[in-house]
Order: sequence, then C-alpha cells, then structure tokens
Amino acid sequence: MLFGSRLKKRFLGLAGLAVLGAVIHLLDSQRPEDIDLFSDVPDKPSEPDYYAVNSKYRSYDDQGTLHRSIQAERLLHFPDSAQTHLEVPLLITYTPQGQAQWHAQSQQAFIEGDGDHFQLNQNVIVWKADLKQDQKNIENASLKLLTDLINIDLLQNIAYTQSPITLESDNGHMEAVGLKVNLNTHRVQLLDNVRGFYAQ
Repeated sequence: MLFGSRLKKRFLGLAGLAVLGAVIHLLDSQRPEDIDLFSDVPDKPSEPDYYAVNSKYRSYDDQGTLHRSIQAERLLHFPDSAQTHLEVPLLITYTPQGQAQWHAQSQQAFIEGDGDHFQLNQNVIVWKADLKQDQKNIENASLKLLTDLINIDLLQNIAYTQSPITLESDNGHMEAVGLKVNLNTHRVQLLDNVRGFYAQ
C-alpha cells in the first residue's frame, strides 16, 4: 500500500508538471511578437556606386566661362544619401572674367546631391590670393581663413561656420567663433568672441 501511495504521488506530480507546461506553452504562443525597431537599419553603411582617383571637375557658365573647379585625391559617391565624399579636395571659384578667385582646401569634404553645397572639414584653409601673385601659393594669399569646418553655398555665394576660426591678412589676424562670408562682395562677418591682433 505504501508503494502504491508513493507511485500515485509521483504520477500526480508528473501530471501537474505536464499541465503546467501546457499552460505556459499556450500563454507563450498567444504573446504578441517582439517588434524590432531597427529592422530597417542596414547591417552596414551603404557602399559607393562609383568612385574616382585623382579626379578633376570643371563647371562652366552659360557663356562658356570657367565657373568653378574641384579636384580631389579620391571621390566616392553614395547613392542612398545622394552625397559625394571627397578626400583632400581643392575647390576654386572664378570671376566672370575666368580668373581664379577663392580657393578652399581640406582633408575631407561632402557635396550634396545638387553639387552647389559643400561642407569642408579637417584642416580647412580658404584663401584669396592677389591676382598678380601665384594663385595656388597659399603664402601669397592676401586673405586666409583657417578652421575645422566650413559650409559653402555656391547658389548664394556664401561661406559660413559656427566653429572657431582664424582670419589672417597682411595687417594681422583675427580670431572668432563663427563667421559668414559673402563670396561676391568679400564682406566677412565675424559672429562671436572676436579678438584682433594687428601687425606693427
């Protein structure tokens, strides 16, 4: 009788576990599925659809006059963002007479899809050389701007940044945080924390 009682208790325990397992399985199958908020995010960044090495690009106006030129050690275009990445770029704008006017170089640059909006970053130098001097020689520049990031809008012909800048000229140099430059009139507006150091 004792043996039968123990066997009965074991059977009831196993039956109870089986029922509990069935209930848990039933509840788990009715639970809503987990939502993956990042399912649309690609596993890796988009890859370029084309690239160029030692690229040179020239743009002309309606009269056939050279308007701007861009060269870079490497160019990569990313279709997903419609953005072009340039490595060690040099951007030059020209006067209506076809003379080089403004130069801008940096370690990297990004061009928006329309090709008129640039962002230059890392060791940015923007300069305007004296027309009588060698345009490509930064040392001959009558006006030179140093910063880590600058945006250039060639539709409005302005350059602007919120980053710290140093502006060097023949008369000395100025430091500030942020600036806006009208590339047509050469008017420079320093935005904040302006300090000037003049040559004697």
